[in-house]
Amino acid sequence: MCAGALTSCERVGQNGAQQLPRGKYLVENVGMCQDCHTPRDERGEFDRSKWLQGARMDSQPLHPVQNWNRDVPGIAGLPRLGDAAVIKLLETGVMPNGKQARPPMPQFRLTHEDAVAVADYLKSLPSAAK
Repeated sequence: MCAGALTSCERVGQNGAQQLPRGKYLVENVGMCQDCHTPRDERGEFDRSKWLQGARMDSQPLHPVQNWNRDVPGIAGLPRLGDAAVIKLLETGVMPNGKQARPPMPQFRLTHEDAVAVADYLKSLPSAAK
């Protein structure tokens, strides 16, 4: 399941139990990633069975924003990008194609350690069934 020079599985092993809780904290309490990447139920509550598995944005900017992404991809399990690409995105704000992530995605500038913790946490989550 894990492959690459320094995989998330190896990082978790090297950093012990601190890595996943740190990543979870950054995702859920700092980045608030669930606000866009998790669908909501009919009551407006997060659908915990689809945690960070992608959603359609119900909100949009007051004024038009070029390239606004209404269909937010799933990030649980890192289905679209590998660890290195996610870490680079979180450190630099640049996607593998060399462009910035589409709004409303913030242009994060995390430290390497925080980006690794976020990638490890996301990788630990189940991705959407295909």
